[in-house]
Amino acid sequence: MASISQVLSLAELESVALRNVSRITREYWTDGAGENSTVQGNTAAFDRYRLRPRALRNVSNIDMSVTVLGKKLSFPVGIAPSGWHKMADSMGEAGTAQAAKKAGTVMGVSMGTALGASTSSACSPEEIKVAGDSAVKFFQLYIFQNRKFTKELLKRVEKAGYDAIMLTVDTAVVGRRISEIRNRPHMPDFLKVISFGSQLEHEKAGFAIDSNLVWEEIIPWLRQHTKMQIWLKGILTAEDATLAVKCGVDGIIVSNHGGRQLDGCVATIDALPEIVAVVKGAIPVHMDGGIRRGVDVFRALAMGADFVWVGRPVLWGLAYDGRRGVELMLDILREELKICMGLTGCSSIKQITSDFLGSIENGRFAKFDDVRARL
Repeated sequence: MASISQVLSLAELESVALRNVSRITREYWTDGAGENSTVQGNTAAFDRYRLRPRALRNVSNIDMSVTVLGKKLSFPVGIAPSGWHKMADSMGEAGTAQAAKKAGTVMGVSMGTALGASTSSACSPEEIKVAGDSAVKFFQLYIFQNRKFTKELLKRVEKAGYDAIMLTVDTAVVGRRISEIRNRPHMPDFLKVISFGSQLEHEKAGFAIDSNLVWEEIIPWLRQHTKMQIWLKGILTAEDATLAVKCGVDGIIVSNHGGRQLDGCVATIDALPEIVAVVKGAIPVHMDGGIRRGVDVFRALAMGADFVWVGRPVLWGLAYDGRRGVELMLDILREELKICMGLTGCSSIKQITSDFLGSIENGRFAKFDDVRARL
């Protein structure tokens, strides 16, 4: 394994980490739906937006702190829900939670941790909460056809001390992930569960996704069965963001499931501006997808995101050096963001606005707001 000092970017972390895992694990982490155009588009889209740095501004004291669910965090990057961390490191999600706590940020916990998987594949929601304490606040939720199971799960995670659920709304059906189809005969049983396998198998187990969910029914139903905050993960359009505000949810996460659901859909950074424009600050807007550098975090914040989440880089950190690898990944993003803020003239997160962004239009560089106004 390379020494810690040799890994200085998330690109290097990915390269080293993926050499430490099996082919099946590597493809499960890396690949998305279809031909991976959404996976690739999420990262590539950031470079369409260039920075407009300002000079002679006091950046001697840079404050990167933000507040999420009433908790002050050290910087605006959280750990998104992802499954089966013990595939990467024996401590699994408990180690990830400890890294989040040490970094002064928050972690979202995958619903896969509560699906009755063996202890060799994932920690339980309770174990993760104990390990991360106040850093573990969000629990990702799918709604299955067996509502009794969902009600019991809501009670379980609320009792464990979680503050909010991330209702995943981009999975009415499961995306077609070619590598998972090809590798299915050789996949561990717990991976077959999270891939949802055949509909018949999981209908028998009570794990078939409910494809009948609609706005006017599911949000009131959740309010009836939990006191936790309700956030929607998987919003990509202004229309759905408007409905989210109207239905009274507590926050939204602009996300395309890391490209694992619908191939060819909009990159999250491209979807963000229209959503921010209609929400108008009524509820928090977070985003995930494709963030690999501190400058990507800056761009998302400049477009109006209140906070960002990273998924695959967490798994790379675990595969590289367990909990310390996740800490390293977060430290890299923190340092890159701090440098970017200093060089653009921003001493606090609130100072980061769309004035610092531009893009190339018809061969000429233009302010982001001017380009958007002409759309």
